[in-house]
Amino acid sequence: MTEINRRSYGLASFLSLVTGIGIYLIFRNTNLLLFNWMPKLLFLKKIYIPIKQSIFTSILFYNLPDALWFLSGILLLRFIWFYRYKEQNIYIICFIIMGFVFEISQLSKNVPGTFDLLDLFFMGITALLEGLLYKVFIKRSLKWKRK
Repeated sequence: MTEINRRSYGLASFLSLVTGIGIYLIFRNTNLLLFNWMPKLLFLKKIYIPIKQSIFTSILFYNLPDALWFLSGILLLRFIWFYRYKEQNIYIICFIIMGFVFEISQLSKNVPGTFDLLDLFFMGITALLEGLLYKVFIKRSLKWKRK
């Protein structure tokens, strides 16, 4: 059962990353460094649907991809260090700190990207929710199996 949980973390990490990238490719006119050398696929140009801007769509198109990428990193670390809890926690804490430092460093002109306070908020909410779900569903189930 624990190997299924571990594989689920790997799959969830991959799906989270692909979904975040998909939102960028389909719904945004990107000019980020990553997408400058990656050709936009023709079928993505054809399926682009202009959507009226609102608070909801702004969060969906601008903040959700960052939160999904952040979640992908946390889930990947859980997948890699699934059986080693101390190392897992150290790497996840370091990852969270690095994510926040990178976002804040975008205030300077030396780091690519645009600083957004909502990105920090959603990254924090993502880390908190993932940690709570991990504690409730995975850690508790592992404790029951040990008894």
